[in-house]
Amino acid sequence: MAGLRGLTMRVMGAPIQTQMFGAIGAKPSVIAYNEVYNAIQTGVIQGAENEAAGLAAMKFYEVGPNISQTQHAITVRPICFSTKTYRKLPPDLQTAILKAGIEAGKLGRQIESSEDAALLAQLEKEGKLKLWTFTERPKLLELAEPVKQAYAKEIDATGILNKVNAIK
Repeated sequence: MAGLRGLTMRVMGAPIQTQMFGAIGAKPSVIAYNEVYNAIQTGVIQGAENEAAGLAAMKFYEVGPNISQTQHAITVRPICFSTKTYRKLPPDLQTAILKAGIEAGKLGRQIESSEDAALLAQLEKEGKLKLWTFTERPKLLELAEPVKQAYAKEIDATGILNKVNAIK
């Protein structure tokens, strides 16, 4: 956490991102994604957050080779289905769709997570980056929680946030 204090971090243009990184002690800076490489290279920012696929595709490791694995975000990949179409289906197909959606979500998360870890390990083995284990995730989450709660209240999603927080 001490390393994050005052660290100029690239954040997306969403105000919640600025608030979250500010709450954990970083100095958030909104930078367009396609400008991150140059911003790190020139010292405009000191860090950014991304998943392994983006890190590799954009070659961010060339200018920012130290990767701290904070696990601060949950990536959401929603499966969307038209309510109008869904309601036209017989009950057995509705049940099958709901079941398949749950199974596909779990499988997708498992695949994405394992591919992420494998890619990071490969890049480290190739000497392109250095992985650092982040040991203070509970403190990071604690500092971010008031921002998450306030935002959830603002968009009437407190119940959803509570369900997400209950997942272990």
